Amino acid sequence: MADRLLCVGSYTSETGGTGPGLTVLREDRTSGTTTTVAELETPGCSWLAWHPRLPVGYAVNELATGGITAFTVNADGTPRVLAVLESGGALPCHLAVTPDGRHALAAHYGSGSAAVFALDERGLPTGRTDLVELTGSGPDPERQEAPHAHMVTLNAAGTLASVLDLGSDTVWSYRLTPDGRLTDRVAARLPAGCGPRQLVRAAGDRAYLVAELSGELVTLREPTPGHFEVVHRTRASARPEENLSAQFTPAPDGRFGYFSNRGPDTLTVFALDDSAAPTVVTEYPLGAAWPRHFTVHGDRLYAASQFDDVLVTLDLDQETGVPTEAHRHPVNSPVFVSVVPTSTV
Repeated sequence: MADRLLCVGSYTSETGGTGPGLTVLREDRTSGTTTTVAELETPGCSWLAWHPRLPVGYAVNELATGGITAFTVNADGTPRVLAVLESGGALPCHLAVTPDGRHALAAHYGSGSAAVFALDERGLPTGRTDLVELTGSGPDPERQEAPHAHMVTLNAAGTLASVLDLGSDTVWSYRLTPDGRLTDRVAARLPAGCGPRQLVRAAGDRAYLVAELSGELVTLREPTPGHFEVVHRTRASARPEENLSAQFTPAPDGRFGYFSNRGPDTLTVFALDDSAAPTVVTEYPLGAAWPRHFTVHGDRLYAASQFDDVLVTLDLDQETGVPTEAHRHPVNSPVFVSVVPTSTV
């Protein structure tokens, strides 16, 4: 089996961490071990996204004056900066790239806004084409005193952008025009105090939502684009610790979904069935603190443990969905992990 490259984003000194920003690892697919290939200093590198066709990646710079860094990863695993652009808001924490590769969208947690950037034929950002400001608040006086955009989720066509606002318990959906404008806003209100963090659209009209503040996996229906209805709410952890839910990712075949719990420091495995509510298969103790982000690739799951400075590799049983630890690799303040697409190197 060919080796696999992984990119790990980390908090840096500018954002209260000790990481370099971007670390590239090489995984030996025979032994399962990983080695550090190279590091790239880029501040507050808390989310990465990839161009659908070109060898270009994008990183947020989660700073008071936010930024977007475009980069490439050479065949030997060495990363290189291609462009840096101000994002137009504070503390950008999420990026999405449209399927046609013409635009990138960012969510600003600090300023409660979402921005759109034009990408040229080389995949480089050339400028901001739109910026929308969110409004509202929620019942939690510390976390919901104002809007906090946490994610921009695109539909399969890339024509509908749904912005998750943790601050007002709302999904704001916009039509993304060909020239990069956000129009025709629709608001979908969610249970008060749930704190929406991430949204994953699934088959048909089903979607799954990570409710960070209530520690739940919320199953939704989207009967018409941008209109969401709550179908079921499932507590993600049975542990006594406060749970600030972080990430949900379905397995490639859609039979299982994986959910990270910060505080309990566990991964919950859900069995997914389009005709029924998700059910808990197991809650796996990760043995590593604050699993902020993870990625599933084939039969492997890679989890970034922010407070224990480690990337944990897990093997996934394809029949049961249950994880088993395979390897650990030290990375300072890791908050995001992604497999580098083979088309990128």
